[in-house]
Amino acid sequence: MELICAIDLLDGGAVRLVQGDYDRRVTADAGPADLARRFVAAGCRRLHVVDLAGARAGRPMQLELLGDIAAAARAAAPDVVVEAGGGLRCAADVDALLDRADEALLGTAAIENAAFLRSCVKAHPGRIAVSLDLRGARAALDGWLRTGAVDAVALARRLLADGASRLIVTDTARDGTLAGPNLELLSRLRAALPGAVLVAAGGIGSIDDLRAISEVGCDGAVVGLALLTGGIDPVEAMAVLA
Repeated sequence: MELICAIDLLDGGAVRLVQGDYDRRVTADAGPADLARRFVAAGCRRLHVVDLAGARAGRPMQLELLGDIAAAARAAAPDVVVEAGGGLRCAADVDALLDRADEALLGTAAIENAAFLRSCVKAHPGRIAVSLDLRGARAALDGWLRTGAVDAVALARRLLADGASRLIVTDTARDGTLAGPNLELLSRLRAALPGAVLVAAGGIGSIDDLRAISEVGCDGAVVGLALLTGGIDPVEAMAVLA
């Protein structure tokens, strides 16, 4: 299973939000580019970058900073993959992001507009993933401000059928809490989608959490706050997952 290190961007710095609440944040002890170098030096080869300001605004707000992060990561290790998202609602913004990152993470727009997802996949084959942020069994949309109507499994099947290369599944109630992942949700999705590339996110606070996610059969795990607090050492995590 792949360890994916998260860098969330807000006001030019790196932060982690608690349950998506912009007023409850933990600020990193280093800038975004320095964090990228730190994670890559530890052995991480996939970075998960989210523009939180963009997610709230509905359009990317920190593309220049994303470019700096990608450049720093690639200088440290040419084979690193940078996946990024936050506020991607139109083709031009997806194109601009993919000028800097390797893969684009779509959210609300892909969930609510199947034609948009299909057009992005056609323009950038293999480079379009979808962040499936869930509140209970329904999608959390527009920066988690509202909830969709379609069941998570049915929605996931449709996103994959429309060409999503991977699904990053986040339990929004656990995100930023270190309370542990929603293994029941992940197990249900894994059983329903045996051939999908499924990545877990939300609540991961320990090496044991990573082991449990691996046992469920997930292909990757996005870790954020635990890397900032020291709950998970990326070098140790890479060794355990290997």
